[in-house]
Amino acid sequence: PGGHQPVVSTSEVFQSYEEDCRTSLDKLRSLAAVAEGSGPAAERAAAGQELVDAHQTASQALQQMELELKSMGSLGAPLAGKLKEYRQAIVANRTLVRNVQARLQKEGLTARATPRSAEEEKALAEGHNRLRSGTRRLEDSRRTALEAEEIGLNVMSDLHSQRETIMRTKGHLNELDDNLGTTKRLLTGLIRRSQANQAMVWCLAVVLFIILVFVIYLKLAKLSAALR
Repeated sequence: PGGHQPVVSTSEVFQSYEEDCRTSLDKLRSLAAVAEGSGPAAERAAAGQELVDAHQTASQALQQMELELKSMGSLGAPLAGKLKEYRQAIVANRTLVRNVQARLQKEGLTARATPRSAEEEKALAEGHNRLRSGTRRLEDSRRTALEAEEIGLNVMSDLHSQRETIMRTKGHLNELDDNLGTTKRLLTGLIRRSQANQAMVWCLAVVLFIILVFVIYLKLAKLSAALR
């Protein structure tokens, strides 16, 4: 914590576990040959115990490969066949380990004829540490992927909501534009009718003025004739 941790891609993690599994299986076969050979009893017993450890390490590596493959999703499909081959090899070598152990027990050779050396203990501890470290990296990668997926879903949801809001706003603007067009047409009609009414009023006023002038003229003419 607090230090910089290297970024390991998913394929690199899978390849690391694959290398561990392949190395352990190769070691297992070599140890089986020693345990079934005609060498010293202590050497055969030690090989029999290391045989069990090698098989356990290979099985753990296979489990990590399976977890890694699941975390890769569809990208891990091409590796499914390879994983199946390793699984079959683990099953086949499990039978080999049992047969070797049964033979050693029948011959009276204990699995712990000689204790592990410091180098073997150190190598085994380092292998377990690598598995734990790889598991942590895998969990971190899966957690990061899940967080990224959640963020992506939230962004998509927000974008969808914004799109719906924009579409509703666009609809409101179109309705407002239609209403403004209707209002403009009504105002234009009112103005035209107002202008027409105003023209009619002026025409009526002119006609009334002419009639008034004519009536006054007739009155004056009649008055002038009476005075004569």
